[in-house]
Amino acid sequence: MNNKDKMNGNNKNTGGFVTGYNVTSDKSGKETINLSIDSEKLRRIREQQQKERRKQSRKKAVKKIGNNIQTRIRDSVKDDAPRPKDPDRDIKACALEFHFINAVAMILIFAVASIILLVAKRESGISEHDNRELATFPSFSVSAWFKGTFTSGVTDYYTDTIPYRENLLTFNSRLTKLFGINRDGEEGRVIGNKGDVEKEEFTGTLTTPEIVIHTGTPAPVSDQPDPITTTPSDNSSTTTTPTVTTLPVDDPNDGKLENGIMIVGSGKNVRALECYGGSFENGKKYAKFVNQYKQDLGEYVNVYSMSIPTAFAFYCPDKFKDEYGSTIDNINNIRSYLSGVVDIDAYGALSEHTSEYIYSRTDHHWQPLGAYYAAQKFAQAAQVPFDDLSTYEKVVEEDFVGTLYAYSNYEEELANNPDSFTYYKPDNTDSLKVTYYDTDFKNGQKSQLFFKAAQKINLYSTFLGSDTKIAEIRTGCGNGRTLVIFKDSFGNALVPFLTNSFDTIYVVDLRYFTPNAISFCKQVGATDVLFATCMFTCTSKKVNYIENIRVQ
Repeated sequence: MNNKDKMNGNNKNTGGFVTGYNVTSDKSGKETINLSIDSEKLRRIREQQQKERRKQSRKKAVKKIGNNIQTRIRDSVKDDAPRPKDPDRDIKACALEFHFINAVAMILIFAVASIILLVAKRESGISEHDNRELATFPSFSVSAWFKGTFTSGVTDYYTDTIPYRENLLTFNSRLTKLFGINRDGEEGRVIGNKGDVEKEEFTGTLTTPEIVIHTGTPAPVSDQPDPITTTPSDNSSTTTTPTVTTLPVDDPNDGKLENGIMIVGSGKNVRALECYGGSFENGKKYAKFVNQYKQDLGEYVNVYSMSIPTAFAFYCPDKFKDEYGSTIDNINNIRSYLSGVVDIDAYGALSEHTSEYIYSRTDHHWQPLGAYYAAQKFAQAAQVPFDDLSTYEKVVEEDFVGTLYAYSNYEEELANNPDSFTYYKPDNTDSLKVTYYDTDFKNGQKSQLFFKAAQKINLYSTFLGSDTKIAEIRTGCGNGRTLVIFKDSFGNALVPFLTNSFDTIYVVDLRYFTPNAISFCKQVGATDVLFATCMFTCTSKKVNYIENIRVQ
């Protein structure tokens, strides 16, 4: 090698960061190689090597963690995991697969159901199952928003109007029957007292107080007879139960319970009954509350109490009567506490006609014919005119299947043997001036007394259309008497039979009335006030409605 080559050598195979070299010799002849380095390339190579080392370190760490996790999992399930030689290994594997499939299926079902609930048409109108109008979407207002009534109304709307609501209820009922599920005890066996109280018997003594009925005529002078008086009822002096005709029971298994509803008879004689169990304590409260109305309204306002028995009072088979509350005992208990209030003996009036069509067989209400006999008894006590049934126009609606069909979990015997619903229009129907107000007694709208029911299930709404309105009926009969009826739904059927008995009639449902009841009676000039409620209202916690509207 000559000196020039040694001094000017260049790098062609040095790996990229050595750019050249030279060789020098000292005096002893020892050679030294001096390399020319590209520092930037060297730096990049070192960084790349460091990255690669860090990457490998991370991989090792992840692998180590994964191995640790697998080890822990194996340790935690080692007692449950199938052994390679476990004969049930395949079975357990299939079970795990089915659990997974079930979980996925349930998620899909909930997802599909949620979509249906959001996009499907929601229910509206009258509920066949509940016999009431379903909730409507509330109107928005700032005050309703801050009071919380708007949001609660939206909640009620969405929970009350679930798509296919009635179909689902029917399907559920039939499915439970298919599997032989009986929620109320053994088939064909009546259990318990549905009033949640022990059976009570009235053992007191009833008196016959004289109560002056003010008819609006001038007060008598010395040469005139004493004022007309009335007694609480023709049977008020005795606690004897009138003889009634009950539905014949030939089948020893008759009287089965379906969802708390007693089914008796069969074929055209089948009848559904709400099992009654009243409370003497609540009956005492009822009398106390009604007495207070008489005290608040004063001497010249006549106050009446009509405790309306349900069909159970007359058509419950004798063999079951001791297992439930006694209607006549509860009525007598109420009578014993009334003071200054005229008792209307609806029980006595109806007991004389139990062989007639006075109660629906598939619905919890009475038939209008039953209301006619009770209204007649009331008119006699109030000293007002009362028209004979022959003067009314008779209207018959066939294929009426009422509320108890739904309440009984859709008992097919009831559906196959529907009711006839017969109501009566008075001769002054076309001349009546009927106005309906909202529950605040505002926003009056002219309308009519009778309505065409939208569905067969709700034929009882033929009268007055809805319980949530205050009805004003001006009859023009000319006697100057103004009647206020405080009622539950049973009271509706009385109204058509009184349109020739009072000059003006106001019909108020206890459940939906917002003004003060005493102020209302004075405002409309009430001369007569009638409480017309079924026994379930008179002898349950619902009696509080009567007091609440008096003091609100």
